[in-house]
Amino acid sequence: MSLHVLKLVACADGHEQYIDGERHALLVFINANSLESALSATPAHLATCGWQYAEVRDAKELAVEVSSISDDVLRNAAEAALQDGYAIVAYATPITDASS
Repeated sequence: MSLHVLKLVACADGHEQYIDGERHALLVFINANSLESALSATPAHLATCGWQYAEVRDAKELAVEVSSISDDVLRNAAEAALQDGYAIVAYATPITDASS
């Protein structure tokens, strides 16, 4: 298994912190056997967490050691994904530009 990171946009749908229909940028860390399995498993997991209509913008295997991630939020999310399988970082400001 290896850690992958997916950059995407999704709509809140039943999320406890965000208004339904708002689009947000998300970073999803997932511990998976391959990038393909990470991409195929992520939509169902997002749905259980209150996110729908995910549009993947970028996806790759994490190429650095988790301990070298300087941002505390991102490092903690990566560490959580190593332990729990998934971690989601949602950016609080909704995306209002339709082309984003």
